[in-house]
Amino acid sequence: MQSRETSRRTIWIGRVVLAGAATLMTRIAIAYIHDPVSAVAPHRIVLESAEAITIMRVSGGVFLGIAFVLVACLASDERLLTGLGMLAIIATTITAVRLVGAVIDGPAPFTLMVLKPEIVLVVASSVAFWLEYRRHGASGGVR
Repeated sequence: MQSRETSRRTIWIGRVVLAGAATLMTRIAIAYIHDPVSAVAPHRIVLESAEAITIMRVSGGVFLGIAFVLVACLASDERLLTGLGMLAIIATTITAVRLVGAVIDGPAPFTLMVLKPEIVLVVASSVAFWLEYRRHGASGGVR
């Protein structure tokens, strides 16, 4: 059985991971929604039509939606496990696609730069999920 202090620490670890990820997702979302042309220009992506610009804004909307869900999950002890599981799945999927892209398209500098923090996010969200899962199991909350 986990001590009360260990349980509280586990909850706060999960909240910190979710808050950090929500902040990152919000930052990406704001850039893509507010000024999509400038957001993608450093990567030599040119948005030459209103349709292309709107598609990038919608991509920002996806990131913002994820951020809202993460914030909702970090606000409740009962939803921490769900939020951490969702984050671990999303971060792992993004990282896997990034790795596939590096293999198929070549290891571009930006890809290699963001790969490291993405792997950190995968590990952090997975560890936080595991800790939260154990906490729920210790309290009889996971079936």
